[in-house]
Amino acid sequence: MLGACSSMNPLNKNINKGVKVDDVTLRGGSEVPDWFFDYPKDKNWVYGVATGQSEDMQFAIDKGIHSAKVMIADKLQNYINGDMKSYIEDSGSVVNGATVQNTQKLSQAVIDELDMGSYIIVNKVVVNEGPHYRSFILMKFDRRDWYPTPRVAKVDTSIIDEAFAQSEIIE
Repeated sequence: MLGACSSMNPLNKNINKGVKVDDVTLRGGSEVPDWFFDYPKDKNWVYGVATGQSEDMQFAIDKGIHSAKVMIADKLQNYINGDMKSYIEDSGSVVNGATVQNTQKLSQAVIDELDMGSYIIVNKVVVNEGPHYRSFILMKFDRRDWYPTPRVAKVDTSIIDEAFAQSEIIE
């Protein structure tokens, strides 16, 4: 039996049902830090939280720091490219009608080069997760010292040169 209502579909369960977010524990029994889900919001600072996992503790930290930087950069400067294609085919038969539908969606988030050198790590926690280490990183970046990189359009100067060369007014 198929159900159309998502609340009746056993595959659409809320995995945190009955669990407060700040009580989430990892497979190894470690608790996720409270600040990971409830980090500060501030008009002067942009915050990023991330996690990294590795068998090597330093690499777990590096992965978390990198992901937090990407989160901040995504909040500061992000350009989205997208494309969606849809195809629907119907046989037209009333008795044995067959409909084929195919939809493809492609999107890409582009973050231009961004100077992130002045980030500050506000909080960092490393826990054991089985044979691995997991880092939790809370980072902030002062948006008052940040200005978006100007998007420079390339101009084909050969067209301008050609227009000047053909002009009778400009010598």
